[in-house]
Amino acid sequence: MKEFERSETVNASSDRVFDFLSDINNLPQYLPTVRNARQESADRIRVQGEAAGKQYDSTGYFRADRQNRRMQWGSDSESGYRGWLQVSEVDDDSCEVTVHLAFDPQNKALWEMDERAGDHERVVNEGIENALQFIKRICEGRGGKVETARQK
Repeated sequence: MKEFERSETVNASSDRVFDFLSDINNLPQYLPTVRNARQESADRIRVQGEAAGKQYDSTGYFRADRQNRRMQWGSDSESGYRGWLQVSEVDDDSCEVTVHLAFDPQNKALWEMDERAGDHERVVNEGIENALQFIKRICEGRGGKVETARQK
């Protein structure tokens, strides 16, 4: 498995941050490549967007465990892609958000990232970092998602 993980401290309560992040309707506000997300059934979602210059329309599972402030997801179309997000309380007014992504090394999305952008590790790490910065900005009341030249 190719795994990627990053964390960011957010100056907002862990409950408020988790409530925002676990609402499927908010995914396009903080995920760099997502343009549309909707719930298909209890734990099934559909997301659409663009990554590394390629449009995608994907279904998968999405589970939010409010008690443990943890989300888990995975894609149907990209075998071997899954992830989780954990919100951990630091104190009453701040928390740490950790994002973890895992890809099967044979996942064709990684190969396509290499072909389009030259280095899938850089692209994935930048995507996670951008998502964490968007989460921080939104949850701290300092704005929202910023489109980068690479995303447009």
